[in-house]
Amino acid sequence: PKSCEMAILEGSPKVNDLFTIRFKVNGEFYLPPHTHPKDERVTILQGNAYVGFGKDATRENAKKFGSGDYYVNARNEIHSVWADSGTIIQITGIGPWEAHLIEK
Repeated sequence: PKSCEMAILEGSPKVNDLFTIRFKVNGEFYLPPHTHPKDERVTILQGNAYVGFGKDATRENAKKFGSGDYYVNARNEIHSVWADSGTIIQITGIGPWEAHLIEK
């Protein structure tokens, strides 16, 4: 995504196998409502991320996750993500990793 740096730590998110990736947010970050076809496990290593569930989620009603927090985005669960500048997010899952945007 724009305003992010991404590093692949393990495996490849493009193949059907375990992968771990890390994002560092540089500036304002918003990923609009989307789903993933497989579960993803998310750890916030630094900063704050806000996850809102459902197609009409807003940052104001999103759940805040801070440094050390962990959550799972279940497959096909509609969610949006906001993150503060300087936030580092690590995602582990089984590829191929896909994000399907949802029309509002």
